[in-house]
This record gives sequence, structure tokens and C-alpha cells, in this order.
Amino acid sequence: MVKEVAAAQTGMHQLELAFLKDVGPKYLTLARAPHGLKIRQWKSRSTVPLLNKLHAGFSGLKRKQALVDDHRLVWLEGGLPEGTPVVLLHGFASNKENWLSLVPFLLRHYRVFVLDLPGWGESTFNANLPYGLDDQVARVASWMHAHVSGKAHVVGNSVGGIVAGLLAGRHPELTKTVCLMNPAGAKGSNATRFEDGLRKGQNPMIVESLAGAHTLLSLAIHSKPIALALAPLMAQDLINRRHVNRHLFHQMFVNAPDESKRGMCNIESPALIMWGKEDKLVHYTGAFLYQEVIPGSELVLFDQVGHLPMVEIPMKTTKTLQNFWKSVESE
Repeated sequence: MVKEVAAAQTGMHQLELAFLKDVGPKYLTLARAPHGLKIRQWKSRSTVPLLNKLHAGFSGLKRKQALVDDHRLVWLEGGLPEGTPVVLLHGFASNKENWLSLVPFLLRHYRVFVLDLPGWGESTFNANLPYGLDDQVARVASWMHAHVSGKAHVVGNSVGGIVAGLLAGRHPELTKTVCLMNPAGAKGSNATRFEDGLRKGQNPMIVESLAGAHTLLSLAIHSKPIALALAPLMAQDLINRRHVNRHLFHQMFVNAPDESKRGMCNIESPALIMWGKEDKLVHYTGAFLYQEVIPGSELVLFDQVGHLPMVEIPMKTTKTLQNFWKSVESE
């Protein structure tokens, strides 16, 4: 037991790596490989800039951009200038706009930063650069050092949850608290059809048609009306990015995390694990694994909610976050 604790303190805990090690080799062997030429020739045809202009009118969020390391990063920023920073990190096949339903409930008391992760949304994608989890964590850390003043409440959903957790483990100087919201990568006691499909090389995250967008949104969102409404709005971007998304998914396995680096088991800041129990992408039993890995972490499970609590129940999600943050401050 002493040896296990010592190993965990000097590198990533094996529980953190179990899912990637299990799924990675099978997925890379069986899944359709990325098309190098189409990736290099890709050009974004996104409607996101228009959405930002419409949203800025009533939220007060400002679109900002800066060159950070090897990427031009784009983010939305607003709220109370002197408030505690809140950094929101989206998941795979997504962008910063996933948080727009939740953001208005935070602006009065916090300084909010909503980032497009490197390679996603309006931030730069470069086919010649690596996009492993270690690479993404390092880029987000560089951005926070340069543009976020003071320790932040860091919240990450899905793959953004893994990035948030590794960031907290490796950069305590940046993290006041961390919340992993339906984080990807856990090997729970049960598996979803999506997780089983990955082992067979099947990946509905790579959207080829409007029907594929409906399939993905139905897996991500428990509420059928919300899934049906969002699918046609997101389909164009998802289809346009299909070759890039396939490449980025492969990158998570090809450039797997360095086991010798600090992991979530090294998190020193208060941690909250939040999960919708109707998640059809990542089974909620993974929450118990993360709770085991992260010392002293708290757990909140939502009934009748899927992979994206901030989309399905933004007010309840915000209240849960704020209660957590207030309890930390009161201590």
C-alpha cells in the first residue's frame, strides 16, 4: 500500500489510465484512420462568430484572442471585473458556446472565461502539431498564466473534464477549485454502448450527416426536445469538422498521457465530481473511480440528466457549483 501511494505521488495513478490503455490499442487498430490530405486542406465554415455577436448583446461577454505558445486561442470573457475567475472548458466535438446557457447565472459574482480549447471552435487547429492530453493541459496552463489573474474555479466537461483534472494536479498555482463534469476517460463498473463501440472502432463523435448529428446529440443529451432542437443547429459544424475531429480523437490515444507526470491523484485543491446519471456516452459509475483517485473529492449525481448538465439544467448546475464554491470559501 505504501508503494502504491508513493507511485501515485510521483506520477499518474493507474486508475486514471485504465480506460485509455484498454480502449486505445483496439480503437487505433479498428477505427478508420484520419485522412492526412483532407486534414491539411480543412477550412472552417462555422456559424459560431455570428452566434457570438448575437449573444454578446445581452450577456456582455467580450470575444478575445491571443497567441499562446503555438496557437491563437479565442475565448469569451465577462462578468464582475474583481470577481474570482471561473474557467470553463468544453468537451470533444464541442466549443465554448456549449456553456452559453449557464454563463448568465455566473456573471454577477464571478469573472468568467470561456475558452475554445486548442484545435477547437475558433481557436487554431494545426495538422502538424500534437493534440494529446498532455499537450492540451500545457497549452491551457500557459493561457491561464498569461490571461487569467489569480487562482480560478476550473470547470471541465467531458474531455475538458480530463484537462481540468490534470491541470489541477499539475498546476496548483492556477486552481482554486476544480469540477469534473461528466469527465471522459473513466473505466466505470459498467459501460455505455458508445464506450463498447469504441473498442470495435465505432465512433458516433465523427458526424457525417444530419442523421449522425441527431445520433450524437441523442447520446449526449437526455432531454429529447433539447437534442432534437440542437442537432440541426450543430450539424453543419460537426460535418465540416469530421476529418479534423477524427484526427483529434486519434491524437488522444496516439499521444497518450505521460505516466510519470503528475495526475489527478495529485490534486490539492477542493474537487467536485458532477455527473448526469443518464449519460449515454460515459457511464456515470466512472464517477466513483474519479472519487477514489482524487483525494477528498465530493460527488453530486443528477437524475434524468445526460452528458451535458450545463445545457440541460443550467440553473441547477450553476447552483450546485456556487454552493460548492461557497462552502470552500467558508472553510
